[in-house]
This record gives sequence, structure tokens and C-alpha cells, in this order.
Amino acid sequence: MDLKKIFRHLNKTEMRALVLVGILSLCAAGAWLFFSNNGILAYHNLQQRIATVQAENEQLKEENRQLQQKIDKIKNDPAYLEETARRDYDLLKKDEVIFEFK
Repeated sequence: MDLKKIFRHLNKTEMRALVLVGILSLCAAGAWLFFSNNGILAYHNLQQRIATVQAENEQLKEENRQLQQKIDKIKNDPAYLEETARRDYDLLKKDEVIFEFK
């Protein structure tokens, strides 16, 4: 049977009920698509989290690059190694004395 024939045989009350059921079904499907665990909100939250983690990853890569440069300098540059030892660890050369004046 054709859909047009089916709709022609419905009275106003049945047609209203059918339209109401259709609208409610669309609303329920829309709400499910929007609010479900795999819905649009969840997808949006995951996209934001991915962006945050990627930015943090880039920051850590840069920090690692700087630390690797510092390691290379410490291994290969005796003057830098001495400067770092004196500045960061208060180390002295043999027979060196520090005088503090207050």
C-alpha cells in the first residue's frame, strides 16, 4: 500500500497523534545524539582534551630540547660546566676561599 493512501485514510485526531509521535521521536533522537556518551558533547569535550594534551606535549618537547642542549654543553664545554658548578652548587676550586662581608 502507498503512503499517500495511508495518510488519506487517517482522520484529524490520528494525523495529530502521528505528527506528535514524529516530533517526539525526533526530539528524543536529537537529545540522544547530543547528550549520550558518544554524543556531540562528549566528542567536543574529547576534542578539547586532545588539544590541551597536544599543547602540553609541545611544551614538554621544547623543555626536553632545552635540557638536551644543557646536557650537551655540560658534556662538551668545560667553561660552562665550571660556571654551572660554581653558580648552582657553590663549588670551589682547590685552595679557593670565599670571604663573606656583611
